[in-house]
Amino acid sequence: MLHRLTIQNFAIIDQLTLEFSAGFGVISGETGAGKSILIDAIGLLLGDRAETGLVADGAQRADITAEFVLDKQHPARRWLVDQALEPDEDDPLLIRRMLPANGGSRSWINGQAVTAGQLQSLGGFLVEIHGQHAHQKLTQATEQLNWLDRQVPSTIRTHVQQTAEEHRRLDDQLEALYEQTLSASEQELLEFQLGELDQFAPQAGEYAQLETDQRKLASVDALQLALDQSLQALDADESGAQHLTHRAQAELEPLQRNAEELTEIVQMLEEAKVNLAEASSAIERAAGQLETDPKRLNEIDQRLGRYIELARKHRIEPAELADFQQGIAERLDQMKQSSQQRESLEQALENARKQWLRHAKKLHNARQKAARVLEQSTADALAELGMTDARIEFEIELDTTAMVSPSGADRVAIGFSANPGQSLKPLRKVASGGELSRLSLAMIIASADPSSTITRIFDEIDAGVGGETAHRVGDYLHRSGQQGQSLCVTHLAQVAARADFQLKVSKQANKHKTLVEIHALNDDQRIQELARMLGSESSDISRQHAKTLLQGKQVKI
Repeated sequence: MLHRLTIQNFAIIDQLTLEFSAGFGVISGETGAGKSILIDAIGLLLGDRAETGLVADGAQRADITAEFVLDKQHPARRWLVDQALEPDEDDPLLIRRMLPANGGSRSWINGQAVTAGQLQSLGGFLVEIHGQHAHQKLTQATEQLNWLDRQVPSTIRTHVQQTAEEHRRLDDQLEALYEQTLSASEQELLEFQLGELDQFAPQAGEYAQLETDQRKLASVDALQLALDQSLQALDADESGAQHLTHRAQAELEPLQRNAEELTEIVQMLEEAKVNLAEASSAIERAAGQLETDPKRLNEIDQRLGRYIELARKHRIEPAELADFQQGIAERLDQMKQSSQQRESLEQALENARKQWLRHAKKLHNARQKAARVLEQSTADALAELGMTDARIEFEIELDTTAMVSPSGADRVAIGFSANPGQSLKPLRKVASGGELSRLSLAMIIASADPSSTITRIFDEIDAGVGGETAHRVGDYLHRSGQQGQSLCVTHLAQVAARADFQLKVSKQANKHKTLVEIHALNDDQRIQELARMLGSESSDISRQHAKTLLQGKQVKI
């Protein structure tokens, strides 16, 4: 049960604290006074999307807090335990949401930070809001299906949703494979390119080695001449470097006894003689290894030319050709594996659809069964609301060829007849605004769980009804709160008179801003407010009528 609601800087509410009792309460006030702001605040507190425009002008943030009293068996307690958010046994459940003016929001349950998704999940156990446009939405096929599915065991719907999700997952994988799959022409081109490269057989590092060998073979004559001239410079009889070095050593060696500094020079010349001898031997070996091989040079030139030709064709560097060949081979191999995987996924997808359809048929049967019960209970509720001859019928058609959907394979529509002898026709074509309002309320009555501990909030769902029907609506709403709590935003005095408590919303304006005020009414104030709702709060007739309505609020029908 909602016990206390505190609102700060929300829309045109500056500061507000309200306490609610068990039973049936109404919220009334002039049109445009801001009655639905309370509903918006509660919806936001329970996970509705936050918008910065909801923060009062000039305020840094809006802050909404609610206190709920839960009995020991309340279903919300198990959720709170699972989330490690349960209050102490005798403590109330506290929910808070704060909206900064610069965007975003923060939420807490029992002082612990939570997400908006967690608020929504918990809110499903605490509050059920029926909006003022519920009767208009009732003409939509999706809404009609939703009404029916509320009467179907959740496990059946869950199986359909799970198998639909599995089908979607497999379908996404298959679609990704299709995107990777080559067309026949693309695969043929790759196979041709690979065959061409396999025939050429490029090797890693080969291109660089061929370039080195080409330079060596192409310059063998120049190398031979350079080696001969180098050897001549080292070994010539009179002018060669070895002879001259030997001569310099011979000149200085006898004199080193008289000039010690010559010793080091003589040693250096000795080392030079050794190095020059080794260099001469190395030149002779290099000269002996030089070969003039025009045939090999021609082969190298041709292979290098083919490297360049193929590289230009594939728009890569010649040295990258071996890696490119391997990449094509791997891609074609992957395509073969993908083809096998695709066949496997296609079979799995077909099996997933069969599983989904099997559960969708179970859901169809469950809907058929639930529809018969809901049709009768709705007809009973319509009779209670003054439409004794009205009847509805759910038309449920199973489409085994339908696309896989979490909602199953049914097409659902409501047929409606308001008068005796009138055939059932689609709801959107035959029901007037008033009839839709009563039908919507009747379905709420029919589908309500009388043992539920949830707080029900009705936002002007009595729009479009009046007279005796309004009395009946008020009686139902009064009964709906007897096992727990229900709140209704209303303009109807007949409905308001049935309430156990009444809140009045008024708008106060000054030069700087407009604010909403909400006050709990005592009996005298309720008579005055009911008179206003009847047409004139200053009229003695209206006041007497209001007093009569209020005194008869406990009347059963």
